[in-house]
Formats: sequence, structure tokens, C-alpha cells
Amino acid sequence: MRRRTTMVLLAAALAAGLVWLASASPSLAAKRPHPTKLSYAAVKLTTPQAAEISLSNGLTGFLIEDHEIPVVDVAILVKTYFPDRAKYGLNGMAQWVIRNGGTATWPGEKLSDELEFLAASVEVYGGDLTTTFAFNCIKKDLPRVLEIFADLVMHPAFPDEKIEMRRNTMLEEIRRRNDEPGSVSRREYTQLIYGDHPYGWETTPESVKGLTRDDLVAFYNTYFHPNNAIIGISGDVTRDEIVAAMEKALADWRPAEVTVPTVPELERPAAPTCNYVYMDINQAYISMGHEGINLNNPDRCAVNIMNFILGGGSFTSWITEEVRSDEGLAYSANSRYSADPWTKGVFNASAQTKADACARAITIIQDQIKRMRGAGPTETEVRKAVDTYVNSQVFDYESKAQVVRRLVELRYQGRPLDSPERDVETYGKLTVADIRSAAQKYLHPDNLTLLVVGNKELFDRPLSEFGTVNEIVLEKE
Repeated sequence: MRRRTTMVLLAAALAAGLVWLASASPSLAAKRPHPTKLSYAAVKLTTPQAAEISLSNGLTGFLIEDHEIPVVDVAILVKTYFPDRAKYGLNGMAQWVIRNGGTATWPGEKLSDELEFLAASVEVYGGDLTTTFAFNCIKKDLPRVLEIFADLVMHPAFPDEKIEMRRNTMLEEIRRRNDEPGSVSRREYTQLIYGDHPYGWETTPESVKGLTRDDLVAFYNTYFHPNNAIIGISGDVTRDEIVAAMEKALADWRPAEVTVPTVPELERPAAPTCNYVYMDINQAYISMGHEGINLNNPDRCAVNIMNFILGGGSFTSWITEEVRSDEGLAYSANSRYSADPWTKGVFNASAQTKADACARAITIIQDQIKRMRGAGPTETEVRKAVDTYVNSQVFDYESKAQVVRRLVELRYQGRPLDSPERDVETYGKLTVADIRSAAQKYLHPDNLTLLVVGNKELFDRPLSEFGTVNEIVLEKE
């Protein structure tokens, strides 16, 4: 009771003090400038000094020392490639089984129990084009965790029971992949843009059922060699210390001749299309767009700012303001213009709206794309977008681990290591004319691939107003 009374009195005293301060200092508040009048020095991104390292087995990469806290973070990126289409799903299965199956010395459950005891983590993840092994641990536990990690990198067991466990999970995921309209929209739109390109492939029951342990072992033996990998290390270690530890731990990981195929080019669709997927819902999931750009495109920064203003800048973007805020038609509305390091990314303007506003929302989004390509943004919009976009980039450098993994990614993509710094300089020099020029070159409102997921009987106007409708029938898994 006494403690509660004391806290109440303290709160009252603080409140009284705050009231006194506010009433006693009106002139101080009056002198404060409005936030819009504040000025700041230009943002400069400086990548922390990284040391390049190499091991005798051909593994190369980067180290950033960070002695503020006794933690070590390591990631090894291995370059991989798509399997045959008939075996699509192989890479994802292999990554899961490597981590959860463990090794002969460290089976999956034993490995996880030991890491939990050490408050450490070891992960294996990736996609079709990369597989990453990563660990994080306290410095004092580095020898033990590195021993486990190296064993997993070099000697995955691929136990049959884990393969079957993952197979069953993947088949269940396939069976349920048409349950969520958002997932259906993203998948079908990607396939419309990429077609037979590997970026548009999906797992099938047949491709998953046909995977064998020999397939996983062959995948590992083909790509998982130190001269086909890049390592990134950050934390409380010195160069000599960690190189010596890695040399010892990975001594049995031998180099081999590895050929990673080249990702094929993406061919642009010849004509606009209007596509429809029936689902018994009272909403409409709308996607429209076309192919994006390559990551090495010299206009990439201008395209990013163009899209930020169009639909990528959250509540300040045109599509969000017009469709959601002003018209109140959509639960979500935005756009994304991606760049791919190997071929082309995707431009996608999308909205999730009520079914009886479907055609109206489509028209508004199309109008905003035409507006961007026509009148374009104002000087104020461009400057605000550049400032916001550049300021957001600093969050990519919150930790040394983030920085070193960014260096690994840049090396993998074959791009200059100072690309982020170059980008910031480029953003700062962009003009309204640059953004309008990018819109003219990279937005194609007359060649949009349109996809709507929903029930056409509930739409406000027929989709045929937007072109000949191609109905995509979802397979029953």
C-alpha cells in the first residue's frame, strides 16, 4: 500500500512539474522552428573497412572486426542453380534437409540441442541460385560452434527420414497453395510475367514425389565446394585468428571444378493481356505491370525514385493516395519495380479491394501509371522522395554483420563493392527530368499484363473492358 501511495505521489509531482515547465517557458516553444524548416547535412554512407580474406582451399571473402561485444557472425554463400524442371523443389528440400538432418556426428536434434545450450544459431537457407550456411555465437563458444558448423558444411548426412518429412510438408504446401487469394495472385502474376523462364517455375506433386536422396547428394556434390563460395565474417575476432581457425575447421573441404549455368534472358511479352482467376471471395486482388529492369541498368536509381512516387512510398505515393486514401477503395494499394542481377525484375502495381470496386480501382491505377509517364512528378515530390529513400538506406547498415553480408552479395553479383555509396551520390543528383525520362523508358501503360483474382459476378464492370479475358483455372491439388 505504501509503495503504491509513493508511486501515485511521484506521478502527481512529475505531472505538476511538467505543467510548470510548459507554462513557464512559452517563449522557448515559440522559438522552435517548424520541422519543415529544419535542415540537415547530406547523408553519407561509408562502408566500414573490410579486410579481404582467402583460405588455401579457395574460399574467399570479407572480414569486418567488431570488438564492441564478444559475438561472432559468419555466413558462407554457395552459388547454385535451378535443377531440371521435372525436379523443381530440389534446392529447397536440400537446404532444409541439410540443416535439419545434420551430420553423422551431429544429427539434427542433437545439433539443435547443443546450439540451444550454447545460445548459438546455425542456419541453412537460400533459393535456387544460392545456398547460405550461417552461424552466430558468443566469442568464447567459437571453437565449439565452428566445429559443428564446419561438419555441417562438409558432411551433411541427408537422412532418409528427414527427406520424407520434408517431402510430406512440401506436398501439403502444394495442396493448400490455392487457399489464400493473395498467394494465388502473386504466384499467377509471376508466372504470367516470366512464362517458361525458370523464375516462373513452381513445384508440382510430381516434381516433389520424384525427388530422391541421390538427387540431393548430387546437388551437393555439384556445387558445394569452397572455390564456388564466398564467406563473410564479422565480430570479435582478428584476421589472423579467424583465418587460422577457418583453415583448421574447413581443412577437409576440397575445391573442385564447378560450372554454374547462366540465367537465361527474359523476353518481353508481345502484347498486353487481361487475365482472370475465379475464387469465391467478395474481394478482388488486382495486379498489373510488366517486366522490370536489370540491376546493372544505369537508370536504376531514377527508376527507384519514380516507383517510390508512383506506388512504393507508402501513404505518400500516388496509387496509395488515390486508391486508398482519397477513394477509399482498397485495403492495400502500391507498386513495386524490381531489378534483377541476372535478367530482369518485375513491375507490379497492385491493390486489394472490394469486388464491386474492382474495375474502378483498375482504372485509377492505370491512370496513375499514365500520369507518371505523361506529366510526371513535381520538383517537390522528387526531392521529398529522394530524401526519404536515401535516409531509409541507413537501416541497411545497422550492424557490421549486415554490412559484411552486403559485401558478400555484391561480390556474388559481380558488382563494385562501393555500389551503395555510388548509389547515394546518384540519388542526390537526380532531377525531375531524370525521373520523367525514366518513366518514359520503363513504364509501358499500353502493354500491361493485368490479373484479377476474385468473383467476376460481383465486379462493378466486366473485365472485358480491359481486353480479351483469359481465364486461368486453378488446379485442384
